[in-house]
Formats: sequence, C-alpha cells, structure tokens
Amino acid sequence: MNKNIISQINRSLDGYKQTVWVYKKATNIVSSNYDSYRNLGYSKTYQSPTPVNAVVHQISSTGLIAKEIGLSLTGAIEIMVSGMDASLIKNASKLKYRGQFYTTFHKALGTKNLITNLPFGMKKIVCFMQGNSDENNA
Repeated sequence: MNKNIISQINRSLDGYKQTVWVYKKATNIVSSNYDSYRNLGYSKTYQSPTPVNAVVHQISSTGLIAKEIGLSLTGAIEIMVSGMDASLIKNASKLKYRGQFYTTFHKALGTKNLITNLPFGMKKIVCFMQGNSDENNA
C-alpha cells in the first residue's frame, strides 16, 4: 500500500488521539518487611510510564456482551494504535487513561489479549478496568 495514503490517514486521526500511559512489567524488590519463610514482603516497582497516542473509545457492558467473547463487564475501553505501539501495550502490566488503570488481560481470556488487526497497519486492543489504587494493580 502507498505510504503516502497511510500517512494521510494517520494525520487525519491526530485530532482524535489521546495520551495513554503504558506501564511496563513491574519488578519485585525485597522490602523491609520481607519474610523468607513465607516468601512474602516484596514491593513492586514500575519504570517510568511511556506515553502512547491512541484513539480511545469507551465500551458499554452490552457492547462487550454482543461484540466480544461474552464478557459482561463495565469500564472497558477500546484503543486504536499503530502496529509498533501494539506490541508495547501487549507486554504492559497496566495502562493509565484519565486517572483509571486498565489491563489488557482478563481472567476469562487467560493469557490472551483481545487484539484485532485493522487496515493501514493499525490495531484495536480491548482493555479492562482494574481500579484506582496502585496497591491493587499488581
């Protein structure tokens, strides 16, 4: 496909793109309350988040039931990103959008992500809401 057409489409989407912060996998560090017998007391540290520009669309719970694999959740979003950013989001531990944390994994999916190929090298990824606090989003 002509790269000029793809660049024109990406420029036309620039007005709709919003920033999504991508947190990479956390590392476990032994904290001050570490217990070697029970293997407890780790603290998770995240690297600085990476900003990704994406077109974000809120999904209603009925949309998840009808469109995807039968999930009945609230607070899911669809993000549309370029192919290079999709691999970054696929390997992320969590995403932050408008103060809410999301993840690409859900217990009904196992270890799989809901990623759909779109024309012009774009990908659509469904993200599920986790919550607000950092302690709950490990």
